[in-house]
Amino acid sequence: MTQLPGIAGEIEAAIGLDATVTLLRARGGTEIEVPVRAKGSLLVKLIGLEAAETLIETMGPGRLTLPCASLRGARAREAKAMQMLRDGASNSEVALACDMHVRTAGRLRKKLDAEKQSRQGRLDL
Repeated sequence: MTQLPGIAGEIEAAIGLDATVTLLRARGGTEIEVPVRAKGSLLVKLIGLEAAETLIETMGPGRLTLPCASLRGARAREAKAMQMLRDGASNSEVALACDMHVRTAGRLRKKLDAEKQSRQGRLDL
């Protein structure tokens, strides 16, 4: 029995929990290319040759969408969200892209606005 749900559980069943967590922490929430041959691939750099070969045998070569972006960590999500907000993304776009609630994106926007205000200063008349 696996500890992770869905596709993450299928990966865990194939390569084990430790290698799966390593993979999801590095690339969770993105697509990776599962190569035809493991040697020299990004997959080998991430999880090792044996796990990469097992994953190729189990899942087959091609694109694989990895879930669990949250395993990359809250700080990484927040940093990405802040950059997206600076670049003009909406709260909804940020929430979807960064695996967070739209209210969290809104709080980050307020934090960003407060930072802008403190740098700009106020002119008291």
